[in-house]
Amino acid sequence: MASPAKRIDGIDFWRGVALLMIFIDHVPENVFQHVTQQNFGFSDAAELFVFLSGISVALAYGTRFFDGETVGAVRAVLRRAFTIYWVQILISLLVIAVFVGAAALWNDNDLLEDADTVVSNPLQTTAAILALLHQLENANILPLYIALLLMTPLLLALARRDDRLMLAASAAIYLAARAFSLNLPTWPVEGTWFFNPIAWQLIFAIGIFAGRRLKRGGIAYDARLFAACLAIVAIAAAVRTDAFGFASGLWQHAHDVLDCGKSDLGFARLVHFLALAYVVYHSGLTGPMRRTRAFLPLCLMGRYGLPVFATGTVLSAMGELVETRAEAFSHQLGFGVAIVVGGILMHYLVARGLAAWRDKSRAQPSMVNRAHGLQMAAPLSLRKSPIVLWSGASLPVSHIYPARQSYPRVAVAQSGQDWCDDDRHRSIDVSS
Repeated sequence: MASPAKRIDGIDFWRGVALLMIFIDHVPENVFQHVTQQNFGFSDAAELFVFLSGISVALAYGTRFFDGETVGAVRAVLRRAFTIYWVQILISLLVIAVFVGAAALWNDNDLLEDADTVVSNPLQTTAAILALLHQLENANILPLYIALLLMTPLLLALARRDDRLMLAASAAIYLAARAFSLNLPTWPVEGTWFFNPIAWQLIFAIGIFAGRRLKRGGIAYDARLFAACLAIVAIAAAVRTDAFGFASGLWQHAHDVLDCGKSDLGFARLVHFLALAYVVYHSGLTGPMRRTRAFLPLCLMGRYGLPVFATGTVLSAMGELVETRAEAFSHQLGFGVAIVVGGILMHYLVARGLAAWRDKSRAQPSMVNRAHGLQMAAPLSLRKSPIVLWSGASLPVSHIYPARQSYPRVAVAQSGQDWCDDDRHRSIDVSS
């Protein structure tokens, strides 16, 4: 099997950025919340996360799907969905345990606001959590991702016929969801999913479309389209910041007029994000970011996005608890900064630890394969010698057979492919 090509580090980097912005936005009041994406436009990190997920799905599973390995690709998608499912369940149980434990420790029942349903009816609510029908406030994006992965085979089947057919069908489903208020229900608390998968599948499908274009060499540049997108980004920034402080109340008025709802992927949010993505891609912003010290750490966090996201969700829940005791600290601003900086450090350490463990686990089979290759290169009489240990550990050939003749080494190719640990995109090299 051919060795995998170089990873798309830009995807890892921007996923890492999205994960950190999600964490910062979920942590209670902190100064860093004023510089995240949601403060300068109509969209936020959620759109970026889902869009990159679509790109990664196209790169990781689309190639196999379109090359005739349909069953294998679908099986891999379902396996990934199941992995995310049990992580979602684990996150939910950990967050509930954190709040229940803190409420018992501090004798403060107000802390059970997010877990009161579980406490009052644990069996029913646990069943609802397992069915993804009950979602905690800051742990509701992974259920969306699971639903999108379950839709992936259908989207890829349409894309195999024609990418434009996939986009047209996805847009029709989006419009139907918006027109007829289609969404999945929650239970036992009556309501609907915060992230409506019937609407959000459109940005996921657009991500698949973009991923297919990256595979073919990139997304075409059009000067007029770039100018229009740049104008949209600039206008959105001006509106969102109240004309940079010179028109108080502008954003509030625009929010009441524009379709900016997050749950159903408001049209203004969708247009703004697509314009922003087009501008960032064709401005070459990823290139200068590669020369910064933050690039490699963010790439690492993006590569191990699922465990990093799980870490951030649990840490943000702990931050909410600590924030309830913030009045005990004289410097609350500095305290909030410490929580965010400490959380970001934890994100990096988790990714760094997983990378080290992965490298170690890969090195062990490599050593065994190298030893086996040397044994295969030795003469048949030597391979039958009882001195050689066929368990993978053997004495060097020069010690056992000290002849001056040298034997060719056997190169053992690694058959494993380099997948992203979160969205598992197949690695190819693109300039953006």
